[in-house]
Amino acid sequence: MNLPLKLYWSMSALAILLASPALAYAQAGNVEATDEETMALTPETLSDALSCRSHEAAMAFASALFLDDKAPDWMHEAEEEKDVEGMIGLYAYRLSHPASLRGEAVDRVYFMKDWVVALWPRARALAFIQAQNLERAPIKMTEQYYRFVDPESGPMLGAFEPTGNATAAMLARAFGAELPPTPPSESLFVGCNYAPASEANFLEAAGQTEEMMNGAARDIGNAAAPDQPR
Repeated sequence: MNLPLKLYWSMSALAILLASPALAYAQAGNVEATDEETMALTPETLSDALSCRSHEAAMAFASALFLDDKAPDWMHEAEEEKDVEGMIGLYAYRLSHPASLRGEAVDRVYFMKDWVVALWPRARALAFIQAQNLERAPIKMTEQYYRFVDPESGPMLGAFEPTGNATAAMLARAFGAELPPTPPSESLFVGCNYAPASEANFLEAAGQTEEMMNGAARDIGNAAAPDQPR
């Protein structure tokens, strides 16, 4: 694995865990588009994407926002919030017409690779996790919860901590330093991951996260000082 890919994995794997083309596989949902008809980008279709009900809706928004650069007039690019500092590949939008996540109102949405999520205060997110019967993933260095809509192929309803602090700790370790432990995040991302993987694949990757992060730290340190003994 070359360094750029390893670095990408280390910075995003705590939230994503599964390498796959962003929103690139077919998954049946409540809203379907055909070759003859373009899906309308509405708060209702965004709600379906957030709620793990429509992969087609998630693809339609990803295409409009990141390929065509044509956001609907009710979505506006948002400035980075303090809670998400240090995260890469995260795109935020304010909604002038709210969407919903399984009945919960959402006025700001985030896209990150295969994730479509909202960022909620911890208490609200934990209440959602309990109501939706999400389980804690076997990851030691950060907090993540999951429940697969289809255990064989996804999508996965999930929640996870912003990963900026974990990224900073990994980069510090790469250069021989250690950061003090950070308290639990005050907020959690909550939403849907459309990566085409099974629950077994996800759990296998989750169990390897710490080893993968340590390996990435070693690779980054070696690349930054290639003449030093390894």
